[in-house]
Amino acid sequence: MAAPAPKGEEISIRRAEIPVPTAEGPPKAVIYVTYSTKDLPPGLITIPKEEWTAVKEAELIRKDLEARRKAKATTVRI
Repeated sequence: MAAPAPKGEEISIRRAEIPVPTAEGPPKAVIYVTYSTKDLPPGLITIPKEEWTAVKEAELIRKDLEARRKAKATTVRI
């Protein structure tokens, strides 16, 4: 299992605004945030455009990193 993230960890972020169809009405814009760290494969979070703030983005990434680092690896034989 990976070590916990150090405080102030630097990550690389890429954002893309993508229109997502809705059941009724026009598509809604969603921000897809792809981030990468040194110890994990790239991760992805999504935030509705109207809810996006830098603070919310950082909070969601932090929560996602914590959950991904707690997950245990599975070994399979192929």
